[in-house]
Amino acid sequence: MDDVKIMLDRMEGDIAVLKQQYDLFFQGTRRGEPTRERKEFEGRILALSRRSIVNVTDQHRFNNLQGKYWSFANLWTRMIRDLEEGRLRRDEAGAVTRLGIDRPLEERQRGERAPEAAPFDAEQIDRVARELADARRSCGIAGEGSEVDSLKATLQAKAKELSASSGGKTVAFRVSVEDGKPKVKATIS
Repeated sequence: MDDVKIMLDRMEGDIAVLKQQYDLFFQGTRRGEPTRERKEFEGRILALSRRSIVNVTDQHRFNNLQGKYWSFANLWTRMIRDLEEGRLRRDEAGAVTRLGIDRPLEERQRGERAPEAAPFDAEQIDRVARELADARRSCGIAGEGSEVDSLKATLQAKAKELSASSGGKTVAFRVSVEDGKPKVKATIS
């Protein structure tokens, strides 16, 4: 077994250990973020990326491990930022949880539900669904009579998703035709 395979095996194990350390941190078991371990691992990735890996299989494996690590790193960075900005909070046990930021903490602790405001204007969704169906027909994209209802349901689901990810903001849509294809653009306010 050559040293590249050994380094890749070690790298795979180190990713699992680092993920476990971050999981412990987000669960509240570990007090601090494992930044030292993360920096050391990133240094090893950089060193290995500077080497010439001749074996195509090893190069492919390295690229996959590198992609896996950077996906985790982006997730960890985003969660830390959300924690710092208040979109995530620590519960009594110290675990990180995503709480609704539209209600005061006392209401959430008592279990009271805040009245949910619609993240979109229903009339605007109806209008955009009709405009999109018309734009699709004008671009030569076939559709059927129940298309508008399906488009409305899709737009409402997307509006709820975007609203939830933006902290409960209102979502509006508009239709445009670009390069002969109808497109729907979302605006969050």
